[in-house]
Amino acid sequence: MHDIAREAGVSVATVSRFINNEGAVGEEKSRRIRAAIEKFDYTPNRFAKGLKISRSMQIMLIVPDIKNPYYARLYDVLQSIAHREKYVVILYNTNESEENEFNALRLVAELGCDGVVFCSVSDGEEILKSLQKLHRPIVSSSGFDRKLFDTVHGVKPGQGVYLGTRHLLENGHKKVAFAGGNPRSVLNDRRMSGYRRAMQEAGLPVREGYVFSSAFSLEGGYRAGEYFAQLSERPTAIACANDMIAIGIIQYLRTVGIRVPEDISIVGMDNISMSEIVKPALTTVVNDSAEFAEKAAQLLFDRLIGGYKGEPRELFCGRTLVERDSVRRIS
Repeated sequence: MHDIAREAGVSVATVSRFINNEGAVGEEKSRRIRAAIEKFDYTPNRFAKGLKISRSMQIMLIVPDIKNPYYARLYDVLQSIAHREKYVVILYNTNESEENEFNALRLVAELGCDGVVFCSVSDGEEILKSLQKLHRPIVSSSGFDRKLFDTVHGVKPGQGVYLGTRHLLENGHKKVAFAGGNPRSVLNDRRMSGYRRAMQEAGLPVREGYVFSSAFSLEGGYRAGEYFAQLSERPTAIACANDMIAIGIIQYLRTVGIRVPEDISIVGMDNISMSEIVKPALTTVVNDSAEFAEKAAQLLFDRLIGGYKGEPRELFCGRTLVERDSVRRIS
């Protein structure tokens, strides 16, 4: 910065104001500073600035599966918002592993990240203790049993899968199955609870053998499709914990000549971009990851920049059914 100031014929303080947008700098001085920056190929040292203000200017986003377009979109939007605040988002993909979640939280402390957006698969006491030990702002996708952190989630646990299951029931299906993700994850528990709630409200039992959970991925859906296809009494419809599972099921059923929706109707969850282009186009429930990212950023930067130090807050993302071509009505 001293070199820039000397070259432009201005003070170091003026260069600092120009770079950090912290005060008016005249047009002529701005032109000279820009020319000097270009000449020296100057890039502000974000780490040094962080040391000066006792911040790392980094937040960590922890997700279970970056291959899922839902989380890829979440990262994209969160990164854009953070960039406006001069923050960097570090992405940690856990591959739905609780062990990797602990590794991610240790890395938060090692890097000195200023905050965390945590999309968890776990809700055990040890994860809660690890989060609390960080002593920094955290926004979680799970409310856990206690309201310890700022949270962004649906209005009710499993509300999206509940809407999808209810849509199948309203279309005359009684033999409705559930295809879930990682059976050890809190997310799977929440989404399965929506399926069970819809079945209970309709006065229908959850049949033995009609619940299968593997992974929140195309591969998990493929395995679910294989499982349901071999049942002696197949379901007429399947409510899925996410769109990736639903698309995997459709892919498998096609290979064995089972038609969707003529033979089995399918409903997904999340409304990822792939749900519109798969054949048949997937009926699903909107779970907008961009909305999640915006609300998580609002809560996080309220604390990091806005100075909020109050009690944990909750923000909610709506759920809306999108009807496409993967469900047929039966009598």
